[in-house]
Amino acid sequence: AKRTLRRRRKLEKETKQLIKQEELKRLHKAQAIQRQLEELEERQKALEIFGVQLERELRGESDSGAKDETQMLHEWFELVLEKNKLIRYESELLIIAQELELEDHQSRLEQKLREKMAIDGKSR
Repeated sequence: AKRTLRRRRKLEKETKQLIKQEELKRLHKAQAIQRQLEELEERQKALEIFGVQLERELRGESDSGAKDETQMLHEWFELVLEKNKLIRYESELLIIAQELELEDHQSRLEQKLREKMAIDGKSR
């Protein structure tokens, strides 16, 4: 009986350590995603500023006559492509972040279930 109890306690301890490690992995991943989202936001702001300047040049509101219209249109389309790429990447990161939240929620629910099963097992 003592052996069984020791084994069970050891197994519970190992399980708790594994759960902790998984939580830490998710936390690190979530932090990395948050950093990437912040970097994306900065890049999007910079693209927005550049886009506004380029739009003014295309309309002739700016006094930079050095660039020809073809070059400005090419830059405009490159800018739009880059912005769309960033938006897609942001969407992917948000989906990954949501998956992490769901995994964390699932882990907490599993832990609650184990605790309830352990309580039920002891009361029998």
